[in-house]
Amino acid sequence: MTFSRMVILLGLLFVLSIASISVNAQATDSSCPALVQTALSTIGNSCGNLPRNSACYGFNRVTANFTEDFGENFFTQPSDLAQLSTVKRIETAPLDLATQQWGIAVMNVQANVPDTLPGQAVTFLLMGNGELENAVDTDGSTVRSVTVITQTGAELFAASDLSGEPVGVITPGMVVEADAISPDGTSVYLTAGTLVGWAARSALNANPLLDNLPPEPAPTQSPMQSFYFRTRPGLIECSQTPSTLMIQSPENIKVNLTANGAEIELGSIIVLQVLADGQTMQLITLVGEAVLNPGTENEIRVPAGYTSSHCLAEAQSLGVDGEANDLQIGQECAWEEPRQATITELEMGQTGQAILERVRSLTSGPSIVLTPTQEVELTATPTPVTTEVPTLTPTPSTVDCPAGTTLTHTVSAGENLFRISLRYATSIGAIMQANGLTDPQRIFAGQVLTIPCGVDSGLPSVPPEQPSIEGTFVFPGILDCGTFRPTSPLDGFNYGSNTLYWDPFPGATGYRVNIYNIDEANGRQVASYTVNGTQTSITVDLTVETVGYGFSFAWDVQAVVNGLVVCTTPRVTIPRGSPPQGASNPSSSVTVPPPSFSVAWGCSGTFTYQVTFSGLPAGTTSVTVNYVILAGLVTPPPAVTSVPPDPGSVVFTASGIGTIGSGTVTANPSGATVTLPGTLSC
Repeated sequence: MTFSRMVILLGLLFVLSIASISVNAQATDSSCPALVQTALSTIGNSCGNLPRNSACYGFNRVTANFTEDFGENFFTQPSDLAQLSTVKRIETAPLDLATQQWGIAVMNVQANVPDTLPGQAVTFLLMGNGELENAVDTDGSTVRSVTVITQTGAELFAASDLSGEPVGVITPGMVVEADAISPDGTSVYLTAGTLVGWAARSALNANPLLDNLPPEPAPTQSPMQSFYFRTRPGLIECSQTPSTLMIQSPENIKVNLTANGAEIELGSIIVLQVLADGQTMQLITLVGEAVLNPGTENEIRVPAGYTSSHCLAEAQSLGVDGEANDLQIGQECAWEEPRQATITELEMGQTGQAILERVRSLTSGPSIVLTPTQEVELTATPTPVTTEVPTLTPTPSTVDCPAGTTLTHTVSAGENLFRISLRYATSIGAIMQANGLTDPQRIFAGQVLTIPCGVDSGLPSVPPEQPSIEGTFVFPGILDCGTFRPTSPLDGFNYGSNTLYWDPFPGATGYRVNIYNIDEANGRQVASYTVNGTQTSITVDLTVETVGYGFSFAWDVQAVVNGLVVCTTPRVTIPRGSPPQGASNPSSSVTVPPPSFSVAWGCSGTFTYQVTFSGLPAGTTSVTVNYVILAGLVTPPPAVTSVPPDPGSVVFTASGIGTIGSGTVTANPSGATVTLPGTLSC
């Protein structure tokens, strides 16, 4: 865990444990910190493990408009999910202390993050009185992609009429993504690892969902990569609940977004808001750097701790909802020269940054490790602290810094006043005043700061006793959802009756099991089953009549405590088996392997990978291994071997240290497929 994540998690601990006696002079209403505590406790667990291109109902109240009618109960309560391709607009409710209402929505947006980085996406957090409207024209009635298996070898072509020179070759038994279909339905646009192109439909397993694909591959922009947003000021007496749009990109990855017509490149955390005049859009960089008008002669860089603003034109109808409410940056002005953000502007991001860190810690995939390509000479000359944060050993937590006392803190490389104030439950202004600082950006590694504990931050310096929900269950500041996960099935659903199992969650008074249809419903939830009490299994019927057609499905489990969702397991995506002979589900042509079909992988030597298999379905003539190369010069997939023998193995090599993931083993010709767990480096 990086130091920045450690500090932000510490900050979240104290936001979650707001004391009954407020230390924030601005928050005069004690119900304000109580509402923040409830909201953060709910959203951190309800919106973890978000799949790409999805939206989550975080906290009460959120409303949304969709491209189709999903029914009156769709997306109406915390933890509900929706595919971004079906979302026109999301609105979050303004803070209302009387009704304990404060709208929060979380979105996981792919933007221009490569598909080869599993789990990596851009996180949007819309809080308070705000609206976010999609500007990418997506048709929710079409399927973005369909997973299919190649039945025969075929050549890939650049044109849909399969003319010209081939651009690649696919082999039997490959698991590929179909992204488009030709107007006459005879050729399909495929993504097969690093290969893309058109192939004859006859080379694929029969799947009627292919007919729902668009005639051309989907636009390069994913839903919400371009958007229009509006925010309105929150309550002055509750500064912990701002109305903002916060955006966080994955570590070490720069992404491009279009906000109200403004081109923005970020490798950071930024805050966007429309100011109280309704005519000005402001960007604040909290971490990293944002680039405005990237790649142009008018490019402007906004480093951490700085802000810039741009005027807005009159509202127009520009987005997908058809209403004249969209704000576009004005043509008669330009981005202002970046200035240092005020203390108030920087502290506005504290609550949101705590939420982002909590959600992303449950959602993000494997870390991407970058290897330096050159040596850097280190000198003893003090340099300003930057936002590139290395892993450091944390200094004492705020439990050792009770309100009214002071202590000293030695600045480490990568720290800034914002994170230091979070750590000690105090404010940037209090630290600046205690140390005679005039510029919040000018601190240096090795500098010794005097820290006045628990001053004007809105956060307590000592966590209070943990509040109980009811009975004997104690609701902790940060719930440990790490051991709460589904256990079976993890390789595939039967067509028909299935018994689903999961690990228990301590203190749960019930569970909610959710089923998602990836193919036919674009990943939308199609069924939900409630389990009361401590039982950790349920038997459900997964047929066309209950969950619809489709090749690929997913499921997860939510732990419920007295009606409140407190934890959600990781979501498991698996195929559903073929229906019995004569049943009406032609779209599922891959049979779920029987329990005896087992696989494993490991290293049989230096740079040598070995996949073992046993218990293959009757009639298997060959086995195909597919995988994604995450790093190194590993032999490209697929790897194929003949059967018998059974058990047997498939061996492939690399020319150096490499890492692979997303592995599958397919038995041919049945198409039965089993997933290889995790990643492998040899």
